[in-house]
Amino acid sequence: MNEITIFGLTKNFGELVAVDHMDLNIPGGTIFGLLGPNGAGKSTTTRLLSTLLQPTDGTARVSEFDIIQEPVRVREITGVLPEESNRTVYPGMTAYENLEYFARLYDVPEEEIPARIEELLTFMDLWDRKDDKAGELSTGNRQRVALCRAILHRPTVLLLDEPTSSLDPLAAKRVRELILELSKKYKQTFLINSHNLPEVQRVCNRIAIIDEGKVLLQGKTQELRSQLLSKQKFRIRIVGDIEKASSIAKSMNFVEAVKEEVDSILVTIEDPTENNSSLMQNMLSQGIKIVEFAEEEATLEDLYLEVVKGGIQK
Repeated sequence: MNEITIFGLTKNFGELVAVDHMDLNIPGGTIFGLLGPNGAGKSTTTRLLSTLLQPTDGTARVSEFDIIQEPVRVREITGVLPEESNRTVYPGMTAYENLEYFARLYDVPEEEIPARIEELLTFMDLWDRKDDKAGELSTGNRQRVALCRAILHRPTVLLLDEPTSSLDPLAAKRVRELILELSKKYKQTFLINSHNLPEVQRVCNRIAIIDEGKVLLQGKTQELRSQLLSKQKFRIRIVGDIEKASSIAKSMNFVEAVKEEVDSILVTIEDPTENNSSLMQNMLSQGIKIVEFAEEEATLEDLYLEVVKGGIQK
């Protein structure tokens, strides 16, 4: 069952079409990544789904509630982490007071508030900073408090806009762990806008790539990556002359492309089952010391670039 269903969603700002008749289905319990270049319409889509903006045309349903007809119900069951989310906490209140205030706004049962706040602040390594004013915390720590605020009431759907953009690597890792844990424990649905392709690849099981407000491609992450025919691409890591190894590879008529890197070459080979051994033998016979000859798995970045350049069609 779809937790978020978008029907022809459109948002115009004057002559600018930010979201262009978007159709998108996000199944319940999914960690869904929304990817696209700057100005693609990702943040506008999030604002529309959270009812902060009214669509020009079309609509969407979040947990069966229509964003136009039932905006209050939508807000009750969503948690939102907007852009520059570290500015969405009150600087004059402590981290604990911020969460306590928002918990009451969301009607979290009074007896559960202390335990929920302690659980989240402890997980985010902020419990010892609970009595610090939010305005005195670093940008990254305010971002973590804002994330705690977004999930404090255990919403059905979480809309996260660049959730780790201001965090150091350790804090970003904790956020990813928290997303995975919440998805598993509470079956929550996440829509994550991100420019961080490795991060999305780590946590998102489905993705959509958008540009100019239109969905170019959507589906399961692994299935979409398989469209890149990654079995034809191999990394040959060597000790010695990279240029010589590259020249040998380029001389073979079954090698489609060669890319030189610091300690390896990346080759695209026709019919690798038949031809890999020939390439390896040729390189060894000419004194190339091969450390590794392995299939190169396609990454989400490969997929993203292929789609944006028009190499893969929806």
